Amino acid sequence: MRSTLAALGTCLVVVAGCGGDDDANGDDEAAEQFRAQANAVCADFGEKIRSIPPPLEEDDEWGAIAADIGDLLETGVNELRLLEPPEELAAEYEEWLVLKERSLGATRDLQRGGTMHADALIEESLATIEETEAEADALAEDLGLADCASSDR
Repeated sequence: MRSTLAALGTCLVVVAGCGGDDDANGDDEAAEQFRAQANAVCADFGEKIRSIPPPLEEDDEWGAIAADIGDLLETGVNELRLLEPPEELAAEYEEWLVLKERSLGATRDLQRGGTMHADALIEESLATIEETEAEADALAEDLGLADCASSDR
């Protein structure tokens, strides 16, 4: 379980940044600016998430760790909803946000599972996070948000 949580911490890196620029240089400049800002924020959130120590296999530790990660993820998802990506990235970015919200939900389930000492819920939540984040990582790569994808892929 510890290695799964370490992967979870890496996977749950959140993006935030600023949206595009409408000047005459067009979409390429706006997209590159958006990517640079998003990747910088992902690196920052990644560092914060990686600083959370993994549990020692105790259920209540899973609850506490998931609460800390969930709080970071929730803050990031809220910030993400405020962004306006360049038009050419909007559909994939929205799809990516939906996956991050699904990860947030599974992280809150992991928190509940740890608090309730429910091993089945812990395992189910970790599996959901792993699957969802694999999809999110692929989209992050497609969007040019390499710092927002897990390095374990």
